[in-house]
Amino acid sequence: MSNIAFEPGPRYTRSEVDAGIHFNVTTWSIEQIHLYMPHLTSLTIAGTNYMVTDALIIQIASNCHQLTSIDVRDSFRVGHYSMFALSEHCAGLEYASFGGCIGCLDTGVLALVRGCPRLKGLNLSGLGITDTSLAAIGNSLHYLEILVLDMCRLISTEGVRAVVEGPNGMGCLFTLTELSFMCCRRINNDVVEWCKLRLKPNAIVRSGLLNVSMP
Repeated sequence: MSNIAFEPGPRYTRSEVDAGIHFNVTTWSIEQIHLYMPHLTSLTIAGTNYMVTDALIIQIASNCHQLTSIDVRDSFRVGHYSMFALSEHCAGLEYASFGGCIGCLDTGVLALVRGCPRLKGLNLSGLGITDTSLAAIGNSLHYLEILVLDMCRLISTEGVRAVVEGPNGMGCLFTLTELSFMCCRRINNDVVEWCKLRLKPNAIVRSGLLNVSMP
């Protein structure tokens, strides 16, 4: 089992794999990455970067089928093709963060949630997704605990209801412990109270105006 975390440095990006082994990512060729970490289970990339692309994530997903967690927040060269690859090769994925990856669209989210049904945590903040993605989440992710939709300006109150209730009145009703949709101008404040009534008693709901912890 391998975990890898990337941290931006002053001149290049460094990575640490297991027992303190360091690589300079700029020296890697995409074709060689899977040789260094064939049993990769967790990948975290912090901050805005230029080197993390769809091609890189596709190569990792294609060769690291044990991946359970990926965080590529603010990787502006990552888009929905990465989601396609993860859905095809990493069905056991449990945590995924694509916040700020503005190239990720509804088509990618639909593939991701259908191909990775065991997702427990999903960050889609800042993406141009619509209620179509939220309906798919409510329909497919029956283990989802955390969903972050901050600054998704195209989603609406109906989309939030679709996440919670799904097509049959259940959706993520019994699993969600944290739901955040701050700065989403098409979601009205009434839905916060509605979520409080529908979700688990200890669930946390965050909106643009409220930070509500359910008693």
